[in-house]
Amino acid sequence: MKKTILYITLLLLAAVATACAPQEDDIFTTARITVAAGDEIAISRIQAQVLLTNVNTRQAVTTADFQGPAATIELLRGAYQIGIEGVATCEMPDGQVRIRQFRCQSDYVEFASKDMNEITLNAIFLD
Repeated sequence: MKKTILYITLLLLAAVATACAPQEDDIFTTARITVAAGDEIAISRIQAQVLLTNVNTRQAVTTADFQGPAATIELLRGAYQIGIEGVATCEMPDGQVRIRQFRCQSDYVEFASKDMNEITLNAIFLD
């Protein structure tokens, strides 16, 4: 009888220990933010900082890791405000290459998917 109680207790303890495994990967997602400049202007390189602010917690996350016109960042799933400010190397319709100062902003973007979330923001040129 004692062995049976000990056996059942060990099984319950093992079940509880495996059920409490953290599932941290369920709360994170990857966001890819692309800066667009319209149909006629091609952006080849960006040097800027992306500021993402969680709408609910007000936690801010930043990145400056751009690959071409896009930045990729891992963050908590949720709703965000996005602000980008910096310079971009642009090829103009006449073939001329110019460095232009720009800004992008969005007040509400949902990054809710567990997989890749993609958003494209239009650049507002300041020059």
